[in-house]
Amino acid sequence: MATRTLNVRLLRQGKSIADAFGATFAPGASRALERSSWMGVDDAEVFVGQIYSNPPSWKTFISEGFGEVPENIFTGGAGAVIFMPAGARIAAVCFGHIHIALDDDAFERQFGLRVTLNTVPRGSLRTLDLATPDAVTFQKRVQASKDSDIQAFGVDMLRDLARVAGGTPRSSGFAKFVAGKDSLSIVCDVEVNTLQEKCLEIVAAYDLKAYLQEFAWVDNMRVVVERDVIEALDSKLFEAIDELRNGNASDLHMAPPEIVSYTEGGELHYNGFGSHGKNFYSLSIEDYVCELERCGFDGDVSAIKEKHRVKSKGEGDENFSEKWRVYDCFVFETSLGESGSEEYYVLFAGNWYRIQKNFKEQVERFFDAIPKVSIIGKTACLNEQELIEDIAAKRKDLLMLDQTKINPRGVKYANLEPCDFLSEEGQFIHLKDGHSSGPISHLWSQGVVSAEAFISDADFRKKLRSKVRSLRRGFETILPKSTERFARDTYQVVYGIMRKPYVDGRLDLPFFSKVSLQAAAERIQQFGIPVAIELIEKPASDGVAADEE
Repeated sequence: MATRTLNVRLLRQGKSIADAFGATFAPGASRALERSSWMGVDDAEVFVGQIYSNPPSWKTFISEGFGEVPENIFTGGAGAVIFMPAGARIAAVCFGHIHIALDDDAFERQFGLRVTLNTVPRGSLRTLDLATPDAVTFQKRVQASKDSDIQAFGVDMLRDLARVAGGTPRSSGFAKFVAGKDSLSIVCDVEVNTLQEKCLEIVAAYDLKAYLQEFAWVDNMRVVVERDVIEALDSKLFEAIDELRNGNASDLHMAPPEIVSYTEGGELHYNGFGSHGKNFYSLSIEDYVCELERCGFDGDVSAIKEKHRVKSKGEGDENFSEKWRVYDCFVFETSLGESGSEEYYVLFAGNWYRIQKNFKEQVERFFDAIPKVSIIGKTACLNEQELIEDIAAKRKDLLMLDQTKINPRGVKYANLEPCDFLSEEGQFIHLKDGHSSGPISHLWSQGVVSAEAFISDADFRKKLRSKVRSLRRGFETILPKSTERFARDTYQVVYGIMRKPYVDGRLDLPFFSKVSLQAAAERIQQFGIPVAIELIEKPASDGVAADEE
């Protein structure tokens, strides 16, 4: 039996084969593919055709020095798809460039990922793509030269989304290698007359719950597929866009929906609403919103999902080409339901994720357990710099260390800031204007780096003590000498975050800021230093309370 690599997708329940194609390639459409039955399998269908055929971009250039270029010079891609009944489901076995002709909404999301995690043990992973959706979204791809345990991939099981996984299955009879996200790539022994049997095995693997034994963390967030819920969430997204268009704050931001090769000097356009090709150089929600305003966009969220596109041109490229839907670049947190029974969601890479209830409760319990202090109190200051200047002028019990830079041992240009203020009680106070979760995430890491240097680096403590003495003589006695032993729990890391009140007067943090805080706080607590939080109420815009996030 021949070993082949198959690319398999799974049609969603309630979807027909006719629903699987985009409008251009659907049966009866202008570019409909040639349809036939599949040998020996009832109800199996195969579609084959030329997906695209275009003149090469270099044709004009060559013709200038070569003369007349033959008319039959094209770049093109063919494709085929076999729709194979597999029990009560229909698998789609894809070849070539057929993905261009298919409608992604007709297929199960995370099908390939689920099959992979159900069939590959945690010690046999080869590749893993992870994303950390936050105000600054980080993505990474880790590949191992041989089968490795998940611990070797640096997974933060509290914060990371598994996007793509690949590895060696437990059963070599099932496959030699599998990898997947929405589609599944499977290297297996298969022939024409055993294709349906293999599809049955793949669908059965998708239905397993084996992943819950070793990869349960992937369910911390789950893809939302219910159309009515997606419509309600999209309405909340559109409200956030309107808030930005009206000059108000929102946690909505943009990030590439996949790992990309980014080079400085590349250009991009926001297209699909009459923007006429104004050049930008990085994804930015502010730029996109400005374009909506400049062009007088008056459509709804459906128009954004269906028509708005990001086109890009890399350095040295001749033409802009379609890269992503704008919708796929949004990262947004929101909730649905009444207070006390609401469910929380995050939009990332074109998918809405429902945050698992137990996961949310775990994060909320951790946040609630962090001591809340009141050192700064309610402020009339509008931003972080105003607040720092106000504290420095009024509070003699707090020593300002903002913009104070100290290099740890052996590092020349680290310029580490110990904190914004040091209190007489030994509190390292880090401040941020945190109405968006971007600077909040940065704040958490500042506290971790500072605490680690304070605990582990005697040279850092010596320089810090000297600097404090130069700023206010006598204040340095709060700090230990570089060589003396000290009780770590007599010091404290305090995160002070400026926040606008919600409509009900509460001060709170966005959920994913709490997730990232937990990772930082646990790290600091491992150093033996307590952590505390102060939510500093700042004025709401125009005297009106901020909308619930």
